[in-house]
Amino acid sequence: MRSKKICLLLLIVLACLLSCQQAKESGQEIRKLNVIATIFPVYDFARIIGGDKINIKMLLPPGIDVHHYELRPEDIAKVNKADIFLFVNFELEQWAYKIIKAADKNTNMLAIETGSGTVLIPLGKEEADMKKHESHQDNISQFDPHIWLDMDNAQKMTDNITDAFIKKDSRNSDYYRKNAADLKRKLVALDQRYRTELTGCKTKIILHAGHSAFAYLARRYHLQYIAVYNVFADAEPLPQLVFNVIEQIKNENVPYVYYEDMANSRLAETIARETGAGLLKLNNGHDIRKQDLDKGESFISIMENNLINLKKGMKCPQK
Repeated sequence: MRSKKICLLLLIVLACLLSCQQAKESGQEIRKLNVIATIFPVYDFARIIGGDKINIKMLLPPGIDVHHYELRPEDIAKVNKADIFLFVNFELEQWAYKIIKAADKNTNMLAIETGSGTVLIPLGKEEADMKKHESHQDNISQFDPHIWLDMDNAQKMTDNITDAFIKKDSRNSDYYRKNAADLKRKLVALDQRYRTELTGCKTKIILHAGHSAFAYLARRYHLQYIAVYNVFADAEPLPQLVFNVIEQIKNENVPYVYYEDMANSRLAETIARETGAGLLKLNNGHDIRKQDLDKGESFISIMENNLINLKKGMKCPQK
């Protein structure tokens, strides 16, 4: 009789242990990764890949230009609590060093340079020297940081984000890989649209009264690109470049000058008045308005709108 009671007690204890283990595992299944992404392209790629398995926030609030961003103590504290910190590269977010160093105590936080392994465009010596002189720093970027505007680079960023999620949450690896594959298919399709729809155009010139953010896009689709500001978006327009843009519009009858979304358009308007050219908007995708974010605007939709305006500006045939 006593042995039966002991066996029954053991069965009850075993059942309790199994129940606790299942509850623990269930808790692990519903726990989402906490992810912080610096800017919109990284945020959007991660949002799609992570789906309902992550909680994601964008470090820079909508409407804040990454080129002018100043790191705040509360931002460091926010990242320190995250499972994963995603940034583009040290060319763009040089302050990421400070965040990673400050988060050393959080041994669980995984910092990922999503642009690692991408193909970079080096800056011209004059532009790099100018930035170094303006900032009085020695560790100034030597490369154009706007890597996401090359679709191969965007796919590499997708892979790096996916690898980070799997490293932190291997149980959902198939889920992350499937979402990443879907995103990459859309990026490939978008790339093909650009290649197809920007052929046979009357002009291949993009004259941009904004900062030099579209060199990757121009290189990929064999376009001529001239911007009146340098790549860092925090300097004065270069007078010679402004003059060159005006002369090119007049001499080659370029129909449109492009202005930058979420930036002051006065210079573009002045050039348009001087030349009679029309105005068209381009969005480099690194930032987004809150209302557009709330409406579900995506990197893909931003680039689709850019394609519409590029086709109009370059007088491309209708496909």
